Amino acid sequence: MVCYGIFFNPNAGDGESKSTAQQVKKKLEEKNFQVMLLTASDAVKAIEMLIEKIKVIDKLIVIGGDGTLNIVGTAFITGKRTVPLGVIPGGTINNFAKRWKIPTEIEKAVDIIMAGETRKVSIGQCGNKAIISSFTFGRLADISNDVRQSEKRKYGLVVYPYKAFRHVGGNTSYLVKYKTEKETVTLKTWVALVTTTSYVGGLPYTFHDENAFHISILNNIGLKKIKAYLTYAFTGQMKGKKTITYISSEKISIENMDESVEIQTRIDGDPGPNLPLTLEWRKDFIDLMVSTEM
Repeated sequence: MVCYGIFFNPNAGDGESKSTAQQVKKKLEEKNFQVMLLTASDAVKAIEMLIEKIKVIDKLIVIGGDGTLNIVGTAFITGKRTVPLGVIPGGTINNFAKRWKIPTEIEKAVDIIMAGETRKVSIGQCGNKAIISSFTFGRLADISNDVRQSEKRKYGLVVYPYKAFRHVGGNTSYLVKYKTEKETVTLKTWVALVTTTSYVGGLPYTFHDENAFHISILNNIGLKKIKAYLTYAFTGQMKGKKTITYISSEKISIENMDESVEIQTRIDGDPGPNLPLTLEWRKDFIDLMVSTEM
């Protein structure tokens, strides 16, 4: 008998993941599948639990957003084992699910999972941690560290440009070296955004479609460049802006050139380690359950 694991974070998105998990469990059991509900009190315990559970389940369903998916991706990496993955979006933005056209409606997402079709998709890796959707640092990441989950729920995406606007101008850039297999550049960086797909904030922001990291670096942002920044903040559109450097690479080393400051990163919306760091591309790492109509 096929055994599904259903992993959910009760604190993700609108907090209804537990109820969704129980609905999905009932639907699967009606089809005579074996089902295990999986959750934990924090990310560390969840990763440890998932590493053990993926040894005994056949497929895994995740309910949540990019942060919850990151826990699963990290368990796959550290446990050195994967199983076919189904997603029921339940986060605030759901970049990963939107890129792969996974519907937010529970019934439609379950239908895709039940169909059993999969495709290989790639993710990133930073140390032993997965990068499902995004890796970022700079002033926007610093600001994001101050945005509470309750604010995201109440105000939506507008909370980010509002807080960022208050920091436009002034000496807020970091001097950072970027080294890829093709080039090495040192740039003043107001914010650097590394994504695994061409989506950010649930919107496509570049026409590039390489099977590699998308690396976009916003240079110093002052009042003269406010139009370019606002275009990015509200639409995610970055292509063609002179204030932006774009790089595509399967491996990138990022080094802080100013020892007087620490630069903290964010990975899939949550605080990450400080620079220096190296990011590596895990090509075709996950068997993702998607619609055959993609």
